[in-house]
Amino acid sequence: MLMAMQSVNVTVPSSTGLNMAGTIDFPSAPPRAFAVFAHCFAGSRHTPGASRVSKRLTDYGIATLRFDFPGLGQSEGDFADTSFSQNVEDVKAACEWLGENYAAPQLLMGHSLGGAAALKASTQLPELRAVATIGAPFDPAHSVLHYADKIGEVDANGSVPVVLGGRELVISRGFLEDLAETNPELYLPRIRQPLMLLHSPIDQTVGIDNAQTIFSVTRYPKSLVALDKADHLVTRQGAAVRAADVIGDWVQQYLLPEHTPNKLTPGQVETRSARGVKLGTVARSFFGELDTDRPKTNGGRDRGHSALDLFMMSLSAATTEAIQEAAAKQRLTLVDVRVRMAHVHDVTFERRIDIDAELTDQQRAGLMAAAKTSVVEKIAGHANIMDVG
Repeated sequence: MLMAMQSVNVTVPSSTGLNMAGTIDFPSAPPRAFAVFAHCFAGSRHTPGASRVSKRLTDYGIATLRFDFPGLGQSEGDFADTSFSQNVEDVKAACEWLGENYAAPQLLMGHSLGGAAALKASTQLPELRAVATIGAPFDPAHSVLHYADKIGEVDANGSVPVVLGGRELVISRGFLEDLAETNPELYLPRIRQPLMLLHSPIDQTVGIDNAQTIFSVTRYPKSLVALDKADHLVTRQGAAVRAADVIGDWVQQYLLPEHTPNKLTPGQVETRSARGVKLGTVARSFFGELDTDRPKTNGGRDRGHSALDLFMMSLSAATTEAIQEAAAKQRLTLVDVRVRMAHVHDVTFERRIDIDAELTDQQRAGLMAAAKTSVVEKIAGHANIMDVG
């Protein structure tokens, strides 16, 4: 079943006042927590590492803001005027904006150089509950080492143009000098939040030894997970989703209780309008939640169980329970109950009950009679329920 999810474009002020283009991916139900994702070097919020991870995390109740750093994607600014230190400040600005307009982020994530920026920013964001990185370098300067042959041009001209993803960007002397002055051994030991490091053992751009070094200098609690068979940009089928699943499962233990939906007691249910689905809802009980929607033939989008589906499931389950209770002293290997709407206008349901057991005619008649005693059938009242087969 497809999960109802909505992506909303927003404008986020950078640390220098420039407008950064952002997108918040919301889960169908009210978010359990908010997060921020910093994209990779010279990438954008639409690269797979950012977009696919953020969208997948909605399945875990997490709404994530992903944004384009200044001079990249759809954000204002000139990349040549930026630096790693400014990126760190921009991450902090995005977290501050999210807190002012929605809720303070509990999770901060970053990919590649964005991961390095997230690590440094986290030391100045005490309200964070957890930090996660994908393919992050230990030393941020690693991100431009494969342009080492061009550094001479920077010395001679003050900048050098490079082509990344089909787009020409200018790396300035200031950008390189800022990286040279950044010492991860000074700030990584100061990270206080639980840390999750995801890294591919076959990453040819940022070797896994980077994750091992980060792990060695940071404090517990921390985890290092191998993202098997993934490329650095996590573009391979399923790689970003696997990364999101690891992060989503891991971070649950650290989310603040007050950010969880109000607990229902057994016997209570709740439905709330789902985001991004005109007629859909999120139905919750003490035991969990599921998405509902009308079928396309009735104005919906088939993005979840219909209300009629849920009623027929209730009738089927209650019938099975009633038979099993009545047959407590008999050995039933299988009770199979199928229900369908036979006639809409006079509200008639067709119910087929199959009992896999050696029964006398009297015993079978007794169990079939018990099937009609369920509380759901009593509640149905005016509905016609035809037993067939």
